[in-house]
Amino acid sequence: MRQHLSPVWTIARRELTTRARSKAFRIASAVLLAGIVLGILVPAWAMSGTARFTVVVAGGPAGLPAAVSAEGAAAGLAVTARPAGDRAAAVRQVETGAADAALVAAPAPGELVWRTTEEARLAPVLTAALDRLAAARHAEELGLTPAELDGLLAPADPRVTRLDPQPDRSAQLVIATVGMILLFVALNFYGSYVLTGVVEEKSSRVVEVLLARVRPADLLAGKVLGIGILGIGQFAVLAAVAAVTLQVARPPRLPGGTVSLIAAVVLWFVLGYGFYSVLYGALGALASRAEDAQVAAAPLTGFLMLAYFGAFTAVADPARWWITAASMFPPTAPIYMPLRSALTDVPAWQTGAAVLLMIVAIGVLVRVGGRLYRGAVLHTGGRLRIRQAWRGAV
Repeated sequence: MRQHLSPVWTIARRELTTRARSKAFRIASAVLLAGIVLGILVPAWAMSGTARFTVVVAGGPAGLPAAVSAEGAAAGLAVTARPAGDRAAAVRQVETGAADAALVAAPAPGELVWRTTEEARLAPVLTAALDRLAAARHAEELGLTPAELDGLLAPADPRVTRLDPQPDRSAQLVIATVGMILLFVALNFYGSYVLTGVVEEKSSRVVEVLLARVRPADLLAGKVLGIGILGIGQFAVLAAVAAVTLQVARPPRLPGGTVSLIAAVVLWFVLGYGFYSVLYGALGALASRAEDAQVAAAPLTGFLMLAYFGAFTAVADPARWWITAASMFPPTAPIYMPLRSALTDVPAWQTGAAVLLMIVAIGVLVRVGGRLYRGAVLHTGGRLRIRQAWRGAV
């Protein structure tokens, strides 16, 4: 057993070191790291500060500017409100950019002045201030006290009854969606590594030298294993950088189930890579040129894209029968099962069955793909058909 694994590990180590030292891999890793850091920090920094606005108030009671600032604070905004002599003075400040908006209290029902268009966050604050001013005016006409007015304006606080309560899965959905996108990119990215690696060795005749020392099955297994270790290692580094960056950004506390969901994404990446990398390796052996390899792999890439875009329909109704079937069908399970787990409670037996089916499918593909690889890897010239490669392995 140890003697059989030795060539596999040798090939795997060769693939790992060769790919890791390549310029393309280093550039791609640097771009991914920069994208993750900026993708986390920029939105966090943009949302961390409180939005600040300046408003000028013309007319109304003396306490109106303070009331506008209080309304802004209640909405999570920092609104600086200051009085203006009259409407003309307030409009001039808006025109010159000294103020973001002007609130003209009189004549009723009041007026809001903007330089170009309404500011979506500030407009409700100013409208609420005018509503409060109008209510106070009517209350005074009716002889109501400020306390009675507050009672009339107090918002309703009804009891909420949920007949079929469901947990809030928004955070899990975001994680699963990001994981699904990463899975799709990773399966194509590392699968193409296997594909191009096989073609490069065939075109340069390196494979003939390698096959003088190792069996075709060991060569394919080592290539898949080496690139897989490289991919998992790269993802681990990216995940660690993302975790550290999230701590710097001080995100909200993650909900329960997040760790298990991330673990599921990692598990399905490993299983999905094992499934598709063998297919990509076998398809790469059918071609002698990079152009032929891309043509041979086009149906597989197209299938992955269909599965990827189809998975977004699971968000609307994850209980559909075909989504359940897709989450257990080996070719689509790596994309559908993590997303479905984030949207609904998946029975344990379905998860276990999906993993078991995936392992069995990988085992079958290793044998079938290994035979195709063995029958096609030494072929040169035009593109080889699957039937020819199958017969050539006999």
